[in-house]
Parts: sequence; C-alpha cells; structure tokens
Amino acid sequence: MRRPPLETRLAFGGILAVLALASTNMTVVGTALPRIIAELDGFALYAWAFTAFTLTSTVSLPVYGRLGDRYGRKSVLLFGIVVFTLASVAAGFSQSMLQLVAMRALQGLGGGALMGMTWAVLGDLFTPRERGAYQGITSGVFGVSSVLGPLVGGLITDMLGWRWVFFVVVPFALVSYVLVRRYVPSGATSADGPLDVTGALLLIASTTPLLVALSVAGASHAWTSPTVLILLALALLIGVALIAHERRTERPIVPLDLYRNPIVRITSIGSLLLGAGLFAAVFYLPLYVQGVLGGSAAASGLVLSPLMLGFVTATTLSGWYASRTGRYWWSLIAAASVTTLGFAAAATLGTATAAVVAVAISVVIGLGLGPLTSLFVVVAQAAVPASRLGTVTAANQFARQMGGTLGVASFGAVIAARLGSGLANLPGASALSPEALALVTSPNTLTDPARLARATALVSTELGADAVGVVIGAAREALAGGLAWSFGICAILAALALLVTVRLPRTTLPDATADSDATPEGDAADSERDTLRNPRDPLTPLS
Repeated sequence: MRRPPLETRLAFGGILAVLALASTNMTVVGTALPRIIAELDGFALYAWAFTAFTLTSTVSLPVYGRLGDRYGRKSVLLFGIVVFTLASVAAGFSQSMLQLVAMRALQGLGGGALMGMTWAVLGDLFTPRERGAYQGITSGVFGVSSVLGPLVGGLITDMLGWRWVFFVVVPFALVSYVLVRRYVPSGATSADGPLDVTGALLLIASTTPLLVALSVAGASHAWTSPTVLILLALALLIGVALIAHERRTERPIVPLDLYRNPIVRITSIGSLLLGAGLFAAVFYLPLYVQGVLGGSAAASGLVLSPLMLGFVTATTLSGWYASRTGRYWWSLIAAASVTTLGFAAAATLGTATAAVVAVAISVVIGLGLGPLTSLFVVVAQAAVPASRLGTVTAANQFARQMGGTLGVASFGAVIAARLGSGLANLPGASALSPEALALVTSPNTLTDPARLARATALVSTELGADAVGVVIGAAREALAGGLAWSFGICAILAALALLVTVRLPRTTLPDATADSDATPEGDAADSERDTLRNPRDPLTPLS
C-alpha cells in the first residue's frame, strides 16, 4: 500500500477528528439517557431521544450526498460541524424531555452531514483497495473514542450531571473544524441540475408518520387503533408518491437507478437490517445494566465499552485483510454469523445474569457488527464511478440509519408495552399508598437512584422488608422481558442480513477508483475493476 502525501494524511486527520466527534456523542449520550429520562420524567419519550436524532440525520443524508457531489464535500462537512455543536450545547440546557428531543432533532441535521460526508471524503482520498486499511484506522479512532465514551459519559453523569455529556463535544468540534477547514480538499463539484426539493419533502413526509406509528404502537396505542393505522396508511401513500416522483425527476434525491446495481442493492439491504441491531445495542444495553441489574451510569459504560472494543478489533482486522487481498466476502459472512449468535445470546439476559456474561455478549456483538458496518460502505463505493461516491455513500448510510431509526422506535414500543403490563400487575400493589404505588409503577424509578431509594423505603414500611425484593424484582423482570424481546428481534434481523449477504458476488476490490487512470497492474487491474463495477458481467470467482 502506497504512503499518501502529507496533505492527504493531514486531511485524513481532519476526518478522524470528525469521526471522534460523532462517535463520542453516540456513546456518551447513550450511557446518560437512563439518568436523563429519570430527571426529566420522560420514559415515554426514551426512544424519541434517539429517534429524533436519527430521523433528521437519516432524511438529510440523501440531501447532503447530492449537495456534496454538487458543491463540494468540505463545505457540507463544515456546516454539519457547526450545526451539530450548537445543537449539542442547546441540548445541555434542556428543561424538559420535549426540549431535549427537539434539540436532538436539530443535532441530527448536523449529524447527517458528519456521517455522510466523512465516508465520502475517504472515497475521494483513497482507492477502493486502500480504503480497507484506512477504514481500520478510522475504526481505531472511532473505537477509542467509543470505548472511552461510555466510561467518560458514565463518570460525567455520576459526578457532574447528564448535561455535561452534551457540553463535552465542544473541544472535539473545535479541533475538527480547524483541521477540516485547513486540510480537507473541497472535492469534485458538478452543476448537474437543481436540487430535488420536492423529493426531499416527500421523503420527510413519508418517514415521519411511519416512525411515529412505530413509536406509539403497542405502548400508548394498540397496533390496530385508528391512530396507528392512519399513520401507517399515510406513510404508505406518501411513500408511493415519493417513488413515483423520483422515477420522473431528472436528478432525484433518492436515485433509484443506483439500486439496479446488485452490489449496491445487497449492501443497502444488509445495512438496513443491521442498523437496528447496532443502535439497539448502543442504546438498550445501558438501559439493561441500569434498569435491570441496578448498576450506575458508569457501570453501564463498562458493559458498552467492550462492545466497542470488539467492534474496533474486528473492523481493523477485516479492513487490513481486505486491503492486502482485496477480498471481503468471507469477512462479511463470518461477521453476520457472529452478530446473529451475539443477539441470540443477548435475548437470554435477565435479572439473574452475571455482569461478566453481559460483557462477553457485548464483545461478541461488537465483533460481528464492526466489519459489516465498514465493509458494506467500501464494497458499495467500489461498485460505482467516483462521480457518484457521495450519492452511494449517503444511500448506504441512509439505509443503516433508517434501519436503526425504525428498529429503535419499534423496540421502544415493545419495551414500553411489556414494562407497562408488568408494572400494572405488581404483587402487593393494591396494598400500597398512592405515593408508593406511583413510584413503583413508574418506569423512571428503575433508572433513578433517588426514586428507587424512596420507593424501597415506602415498600419496606408499608409491606415489610421482605416485600421489597419481590416488588422491585418484579419491576426489573418486566423491563428485562421487554429488552429480551427486542434483542431477539435483532437476532432475527441479523440472520436475514446473513442470508442477503451470501448473495454478494465473490469479487475483489479494485486498486483504483472507477474514474481513475489505469493502475500499475495494467490491463489485469482494469479488468478486475470493471468486474466489480459492472456486476452484470461474468464474475471471476476467487480461488
């Protein structure tokens, strides 16, 4: 692998700083969320603290992809850093869960630019074969910040309060902005027609009612209730209108022709299915540790950090292997298999599970998700011309984010429904005073040490010390049941992703981008590159 020039290495440093900014936010906030919902009395909006961010970041990804291809990715990336940082600071000053959700939505608008443009810039800086190795380096930085994020987030939450987990992004943002502005090239630009504003609005209009329906179904509304059915029907109708519009428009915001390429189509479906598992692990493992096992925010970080460590280790090794050999198929198959086994094991987590078992399971999940997250992007980028790098990268990220958003919204509804059912039938509840009953049946109590201590004292006084373990234990069992269902669904989705991934052609990554000149390997490299880029041509099987 060639040694890149100094300017490229400095630009790569700017991308690493942006990745550190994005990954630190995800894990730090994920660790603090149980404490946030307890203080702001917002368990009903727990999933929306995540969903609001992913909704806006997801629907903005295709827009940023088109803007980056047209006006240059550097400008879009700088815009994202500014919006993300200002919204993070505003989120730290939130006085209600609704305000926090609103700021998380604004933060997602910046996050969409960060997620879409960083991977697209890597496509500008390096050839498809080189990207495997540099994906390993980026994953190393992602992993270090992600591993430290839960620990730091837990300590900050326990010692300084949850608001500081939003303020901690400011120094990362300053470093990122300076490096990107000074060293990252603007990238290729093209005047290829007006932005598809109608398509962007239809995309938002179709996605929003779908997410709302999945969030309330099974929790505050039955799946067959008029509200849920109307929202789902509205999402379907607008979705059909979106597809019809995108087929007619010359420069669609969602380029449907990309999905005629089977490699792009398969990697997008895989990312969609596995996005739910990635975000479920990040956001619901801390809830399991704090709500079911009764651990602190710092303790939940100790369980989430091994997941990120496994994520980084597997991504680095698979990226190095892909860079050295150009091969990726077996790495993806192995990773999807491990992910399926990891989530199947997570579905067995309960109130009696030892913490070391939860740590081991989180490592296994991380080992599986790491290669899938990075290699799907690399393979998709190698399947299209360099002029569409921004678009295909945003499309793959859109699929992953959409899967995560839909998954977490659905899981939140499942968990809330299971928890509500369990709390409504707590043993001895009829003999409790109104204050005690309100505390023990509140989903916020299990993640708030002060409320839990008060509830324990009241139950002990009114029902006796022996009843404390029964009542609180039943509440923890109810929460554990909802989480087990969610992790079980993740295992099914991972198994489906495995079946889809098997259909990827066993080709090798090319040594140059689609629009570049011939590589030193000459005609052989050209042939190999054309084979991956044009999957309708006969594929050369690997030995």
